Amino acid sequence: MTQIDCIGISKRFNRDILFRDFTYKFKNTDKYAIIGENSSGKSTLLKIIGGVLSATKGEINYSSDIIQSNQISYSSPEMDLLNDYSIQELFDFHFQFKKPKISIKEQLNTSGLSNFRHKKYSNLSSGIINKVKLTLALFTDTPVLLLDEPCTNFDLKNNQWYFEIINNYCLNQMIIVASNDPNEYSFCNELINIQHFK
Repeated sequence: MTQIDCIGISKRFNRDILFRDFTYKFKNTDKYAIIGENSSGKSTLLKIIGGVLSATKGEINYSSDIIQSNQISYSSPEMDLLNDYSIQELFDFHFQFKKPKISIKEQLNTSGLSNFRHKKYSNLSSGIINKVKLTLALFTDTPVLLLDEPCTNFDLKNNQWYFEIINNYCLNQMIIVASNDPNEYSFCNELINIQHFK
């Protein structure tokens, strides 16, 4: 059983408390959305759950399958990738360390990135940059998938692509989405309002 058990998680920046005493069990292949106002701490909580940031207080326990694979997939607009790499090089590098759900060629075709594969990451538009990050996360075979504002800079076509990939490739994963846009988490069966932990 896949499980992430958050116990009394609090986060403080200087004198400001973003949230306090967040206690929650994330289980199996359920789909969760962390919602709330801008700057309410959604992205910060997601980073803490993923081990990117440390909590000021509290602890997180992971089930054995997460610990053994030592991998949680994560995508965020704030992520930095290697600017001097082409898209092809980014995918080749990433999947030296991660297990893919489908081949890199299939990933690029399915995401509409094949025509951009030789372009440098730093020369891409904001929408394509986000699609590269999201594609890497969505097609990485891990028990847990964390998505921070996944459709940032997306048009309607790319929004539709996002939901198709979720439905076709990600149903067997736990997914936690941090967002204040209902369109990004419409598939989630549980909503967690971060405002309740102020």
